[in-house]
Amino acid sequence: MAIDQSEPGREPVDGRRTALDAENEVSDRVSLVKEEEETAVEAQPERPPLIYRLAPYFAYVAFAVYLLNDLWGDPAGRMLLDNYQDQVFFEWLLTNGANAIAHGDNPLFSAKINAPYGLNLMANTSVLALALPLSPITMIFGADVTFVLITTMALAGTASGWYFALNRLLDHRMAAAIGGAFCGFAPAMISQATGHPNISGQYVLPFVVLAVFSLGKPGRHPVMRGLILAGLVIVQVFINEELLFLTALGLFVFLVPYAFARPRELAQRVPDALKSLATTAVVAGVALAYPLYQQFFGKGYYRGLPDYILLYGADLAGYWTFARRSVAGDPLITAKIAQGSTEENSFFGWPLLLVLLAVVIWLRRDAIVRSLAITGVVFTLLSLGSEPKMNGEPLDIVAPWGWLDALPLFDSVVPTRLALVVTPVVGCMLAVAVKRFDEAVHRRAATTTLGDTAAEGTVVRLLGVVVLAMVLGPLTPTPLPVFERPYVPPFFTTAMYKDHIPRDGVVLGVPPGWGPALHTMQWQTATNLDFRIFGGYYLAPNPNEPDRVAMFGPIYPPTMSMLGQIAEQNVMVTVTPEIRAQAATDFRATEVTTLVMPAHHWRAEELRTVLDQLVGPGELVGGMWVWDVRPML
Repeated sequence: MAIDQSEPGREPVDGRRTALDAENEVSDRVSLVKEEEETAVEAQPERPPLIYRLAPYFAYVAFAVYLLNDLWGDPAGRMLLDNYQDQVFFEWLLTNGANAIAHGDNPLFSAKINAPYGLNLMANTSVLALALPLSPITMIFGADVTFVLITTMALAGTASGWYFALNRLLDHRMAAAIGGAFCGFAPAMISQATGHPNISGQYVLPFVVLAVFSLGKPGRHPVMRGLILAGLVIVQVFINEELLFLTALGLFVFLVPYAFARPRELAQRVPDALKSLATTAVVAGVALAYPLYQQFFGKGYYRGLPDYILLYGADLAGYWTFARRSVAGDPLITAKIAQGSTEENSFFGWPLLLVLLAVVIWLRRDAIVRSLAITGVVFTLLSLGSEPKMNGEPLDIVAPWGWLDALPLFDSVVPTRLALVVTPVVGCMLAVAVKRFDEAVHRRAATTTLGDTAAEGTVVRLLGVVVLAMVLGPLTPTPLPVFERPYVPPFFTTAMYKDHIPRDGVVLGVPPGWGPALHTMQWQTATNLDFRIFGGYYLAPNPNEPDRVAMFGPIYPPTMSMLGQIAEQNVMVTVTPEIRAQAATDFRATEVTTLVMPAHHWRAEELRTVLDQLVGPGELVGGMWVWDVRPML
């Protein structure tokens, strides 16, 4: 039998000690983990209160309401002074969107306007992403209220979108708030807000930029990133396609120098990014195939813009001038070099340009700042159009846009709107500069003696605030002016029109012309588009030209031109059988059934005399003279 050589009782004692040591070791490790977790928690900055995080959004909304306060005060009785015509058009579109929901009308095409051809709404900025979801508001309160709402959303939403995006990209709330405010309320945005809520409303684009910058990063699956980007693209198409196109161009120009600066970083992200982009192309392509087919090949499609629109380039002098609705702006100076009150896209003012130059020199080694600067310069040059000017005088310089303006898609871009890309570029540069400045102050504080740190940091920050105030203060926008809404006679605001305009009849507003066509659209909107109209304000191809280049409004047949001459030039007309026969031919070709003329028109007596001879005696109803032309057809 083997003999146990261990000492009796030794092994059990050592076993107990080993177990105790193990228990103590585990306890020490648990304590160490807890200490590390507590240290990590203490190291993390406290999350700001909710009200602090939401403060920029509330501020943006409040400022947007302030700028549109006069319009909010009486939406049914006032309109924007600087761009009445586009407000008329968008109120018409909002009403059409509500009808598409209420009656199942085709949202991509309308026979209610431009009789007898109808109107391709996909080619006319139909804002379906706004008109359809907001249709309940339009049905209950009217298109005038919806218009003020989407204009307010445009300014506040754009600022909010950029604040969110910049905060995610820079992780600096103050920098993001300043950059967001500039992007949402810059002179170009205020200018476009006067009747172009589809262009000033750029709240989707910051998320497009975020989605593109996140491609290839670890985190979400590439397909999910592609689906998110596809959704954003689809929504933006139904707000404004031109801005989506400009954003794509801007991102491309930005990424070229950025790729040269950080090739390895981008190379690692390319495979997953391509998967995401392929997903976006497939999903967005399928969803948009039919609407885009209707736009480019469907009934009423056109190819390119009128030549004079393609010459609307930004004046180089505009870049260092103040816009008319900035506190430092002079409308008389601005009017000489702008393409209209709604296209002041390049008016940044000279103080901001000087500060931007200083920022670029200071942060010239920053790849983001360099890429932003290059993008800004490229789009500044492109925005000058194919015939660059300064102070209204032609410049003898090469025009890069002249190499592109005949290409597909490029031929539908208004050159001055290329300057719209410069606004978010400047906003992003300001945000980056504010963050770098704040970091520099902190670094300085870390190397300064404790007694001097607080005072010096305070002084430096105050200097930064002063510089920002001097640069951005002159650009502060002023409230948008309004005027009293044109009078709509009771003939349209009550049910009187139903007794005189046949179902699906076509109305011709007398006298025909640019201004009267806008009044006719307002009358039609007041009836919830309950009848069709000849003419209007829109883009459509010339039916007599094979090239299908777009034009504003209709081609006026001889009879309509004659009535316009009577009103505008006081031409005296003697109605002959030939003139009467021509009128019958023109009314038949345009499917016009009813002529209407406001009784208060300054040429009402002369026009009524001619029309009574041409068509037969008119009838005065609810403030309108009405003629039924069907008996003469």
